Amino acid sequence: MKKTIIFYNPKAPYYTLPLQFLALASVIDRTKYDVKIIDARIEKDVRNAHDKVKELLPNAVCLGVSVITGTPIKDAVAVSKMAKQLAPHVPVVWGGWHPSIFPEQCIREGYADYCVFSQGEMTFSELLEALVDRSDIDKILGLSYLNHGVFYENPERKFIDINNFPPYDYGLIPLESYFQLKGLRQIDFYSSQGCPYRCAFCADPYVYSRRWSGLKASRMISDVVDVVTRYNIEDVVFQDENFFANRRRVIEFCNGINEQGLKFTWAATSRADQIAPLEDDLLDEIAQANLRKVIIGAESGSQEMLDYMKKDTLAEEAIISAEKLSRHRIGAAFNFIVGFPEEDFSETLKTLNTIKQIKRINSNFDFNIFFFTPYPGTELYDYIMQKGYRAPQTLSEWSDIDFIMYAGYWVKDHERKYVERFKFYTKLATETKYSLGLKRPIQHIAATRFKNDFYHLPIEKEIINFVRHKILHQVNW
Repeated sequence: MKKTIIFYNPKAPYYTLPLQFLALASVIDRTKYDVKIIDARIEKDVRNAHDKVKELLPNAVCLGVSVITGTPIKDAVAVSKMAKQLAPHVPVVWGGWHPSIFPEQCIREGYADYCVFSQGEMTFSELLEALVDRSDIDKILGLSYLNHGVFYENPERKFIDINNFPPYDYGLIPLESYFQLKGLRQIDFYSSQGCPYRCAFCADPYVYSRRWSGLKASRMISDVVDVVTRYNIEDVVFQDENFFANRRRVIEFCNGINEQGLKFTWAATSRADQIAPLEDDLLDEIAQANLRKVIIGAESGSQEMLDYMKKDTLAEEAIISAEKLSRHRIGAAFNFIVGFPEEDFSETLKTLNTIKQIKRINSNFDFNIFFFTPYPGTELYDYIMQKGYRAPQTLSEWSDIDFIMYAGYWVKDHERKYVERFKFYTKLATETKYSLGLKRPIQHIAATRFKNDFYHLPIEKEIINFVRHKILHQVNW
């Protein structure tokens, strides 16, 4: 009878496929081990996910938990604690962003026996064999652990070209459940790992040491076509940190799609300085290859702030990107960050003005505004710590931070409210789809506010939120 490997994805408010576990499973000897992936995000009640773990524990080699910093830590701790109580002989292995940055904290608090950091495929595979064979683990690269109360962090593993890893087995996860939540037959896909850039707000430079490895275009097409055909997929979202990092690879991928006449649509991530220089004839080819949306990390409309965060882009490149994508009928979503500790509100207003310019170019282009949060492992986190910022000290404290909604204590309340109201009224004034008939007359008022930058007394916001929350039982705007 094959032993079981349990992978657990904690509760979180989004439904991207658990690709991290498919990556680990791709290098596991499936003739020896039965891989079970349990995703609490697709369960109506997290207790259902815990019950599934309970059933599998008696025959388990280990429980692997993916842990990102923030609220998902709560469930990661809960399921790990439960496993240790019910099956203390089953090792708990944590991987992901938080244990990669704070392995000693995770292990010393008693919820994880081992932490895998950075690129984890081969590290986890070797740990698995060591657990079964009861062999030494001190030579396993990329692994942290305790030995007689002493914390050890083995040397980092050399970054491996991901073309050396087998394709993912999407049959390991209940795809139909994700399709229902997403509303279409859409899959997520990793075509690369890492990022070569040095952004001071991002943990990638710490975790991946500015390394990047991407699948060859021919391998991308082969793997994607196999999954699309096998599961009748309509849309593919490339969840890479930076899909457009290699221009030649993108061109070859699009050429392959066009030559084979493939019909699925796709979305991918990029930087503004990667889209802005693209020639019109190349964008024609990319559009013909069914690219429906580019998610662009524009970050700021202020050159001063872009330099501060070491983005190494020009503020005008976001506008140029919007103009080019709109001209070629390719959708876009722009992500921005405001509320840095040393950011004057006049610089924030430049970002908001950039968003208004983008919306005037194409009202269907989406945007997100995030308040800067000192994320561990980033250069700005270390800088702010030197300035006296008190970071959370325990897993419990880290789990109380919502990295999507959180604004630092240095952000003035009236400035925070202004940004939030700007976001609300801009989306309401420019959106073309309505979830509430009530929005239709209110949109005219929002358009006037948007035009005149008047966001005080947000009565319309309160009305819509009342209807959504009290009547439709939806999440507030």
